[in-house]
Amino acid sequence: MTGEPTKDSERLVVLVGGPPGMDRVHRISDRTTGDATRIVVAYYGRHQHFEPTGGTELVEGRRVPVFRFVSSTAIAE
Repeated sequence: MTGEPTKDSERLVVLVGGPPGMDRVHRISDRTTGDATRIVVAYYGRHQHFEPTGGTELVEGRRVPVFRFVSSTAIAE
């Protein structure tokens, strides 16, 4: 994770339990699929599905929500 400023259209989240090599802190933008009940991130040809834990962690000086991995599905072509 770099020290880049977060744009207004982006927010930070912490992703727990995803595939090996996936960044733990993730910038969610308007292009990321999801809502308040889940987040779906495209990663190496698969959709990684995360649901909120209700917890938060301190990242870049602010509290951000934590999401836990629940499943992975193939990306349809």
